[in-house]
Amino acid sequence: MKNFKFKPGFKLLTISASLTSVTLGCWLIFAIFTQSKIQTIPVRMVTATQNKVEDKITGESGILKLDNQRNIKSPITGTVEQVLVKIGDKVKKDQTLIRLRDTETQIKLQEFASDLKEKNLQLVDKQSSLKRAESKLLETQQEYRNIQTTYGNDINRKKDEKIREIQKRKLEVTRKQQALTAKTTDLKESKVKLAENKQLFAKGFISETELKEQEKKVIQAETDLSNAKDELSLSNLDLEQQKLELQSFLQDVRNNKSEPQQKLKEAKTKIDQAVQELNQAKLALNQIMREIDKLKIQRQKIAEELRKTVITAPIDGVILNLQAKLGDVIEPKGDVLVIGDPTQQIVELKLSPLDATKVKIRQKAEISIVGFQSQKLTGKVQQISLLAGDTQNNNQGVDNVKITAIVRLDQVNKNIVPGTPVTVALIIAQRDNVTVIPSEAIQENESETFVWIKDQQGKAVKRIIKTGLQGLDNIEVKSGLKPGDEILIPTLENPLNEGDYVVIKMQ
Repeated sequence: MKNFKFKPGFKLLTISASLTSVTLGCWLIFAIFTQSKIQTIPVRMVTATQNKVEDKITGESGILKLDNQRNIKSPITGTVEQVLVKIGDKVKKDQTLIRLRDTETQIKLQEFASDLKEKNLQLVDKQSSLKRAESKLLETQQEYRNIQTTYGNDINRKKDEKIREIQKRKLEVTRKQQALTAKTTDLKESKVKLAENKQLFAKGFISETELKEQEKKVIQAETDLSNAKDELSLSNLDLEQQKLELQSFLQDVRNNKSEPQQKLKEAKTKIDQAVQELNQAKLALNQIMREIDKLKIQRQKIAEELRKTVITAPIDGVILNLQAKLGDVIEPKGDVLVIGDPTQQIVELKLSPLDATKVKIRQKAEISIVGFQSQKLTGKVQQISLLAGDTQNNNQGVDNVKITAIVRLDQVNKNIVPGTPVTVALIIAQRDNVTVIPSEAIQENESETFVWIKDQQGKAVKRIIKTGLQGLDNIEVKSGLKPGDEILIPTLENPLNEGDYVVIKMQ
């Protein structure tokens, strides 16, 4: 057999190809080994959406009622005499619903009516006595005036004379005052003239005789003034004397002991007696009228008690329940029936004091019927009590302290029976058409709020965001994300770090 020999070039090429294959195999083995050492973190992926966020108070239990639903109670003790309605009847305000019978009160009313009749007869008698006393007083007053006229004429004439004399003295005093004023003026003028003459005499314009003549005039004027004052004083004394005489005359008239005066006094005494009798008649009449008024008030109270036997509708509404039956004896404050306004439905619920501080009037509410979760109703908060109460009526701690809130339904649902238990969710705040992500996607540290996203190399990267309204299971994102962005949610067992490789696990 002939030996086959490779050419030198071919041998060199074969050796090179072998070395290249070995090198590529080593690199492939190294790459596979390195790839097997990279750790990937399993995460869930969710997408940011445009939706609404609601902050709610959920799970509050309540009872659905009709508006103005109330228990009508008996105001008195009585026997049911008539029941004029039945369950389901629609009634108008003030419509009679039930009549009670109160025999004892009816007997009392008849007794008061009898007493009142007797007092009215006494009233007629007292009124007659008053009229007689009034007539007697008028007669005695006329008698007094007649006597007063007979003796009063002379008294009036003398009094008029005294008054006229006083008026004359007053006129005389007036004239004397005028004369005194004139004398005073003359004296002033004389003194002024004398002062002028003295100046003229000092200058040599008049003689000493003229000066002395003027001095004499001044002296005469002073004398005349003094005489005028004396005359005025005398006239004033005369006037005062006349006044004293008039007062003395009037005093004498008051103390006159004559027969006419005695008759006048007797007539005055009769008037006083008639006035006293009249006052006594008035007192007796007033007394009987007060007694009648007292009886009327008592009768009115009894009549009001009897009116309480008629139980009427406090509102326009529908009868929801009847506890009273014909012949039943009802105690005061005993339940008789239940009434409510069918045009409005409300839910009464109890809130904790903390939740109550978050609730405001007119906030929206979602109502779910217990056992029918698919049926949802809507309403608004109508009323929040300002007073907290103990739902267990004991002192077991603050857990029992609740605050009553009333939610009015937006629409009446006649298929729901009043008294049905419901659950209520109160919507404290709401944002519509905002970027929303699940609350569990939010990551926080001391300085920032962020979410995890995946870059093109499959690594976890932080995205800083600004959050808004926090809902029960989602949250509003104000900046940093937009609808459609994909966010990573790590598990509690495998937290993420910046740059970690991630693998999306199926949800």
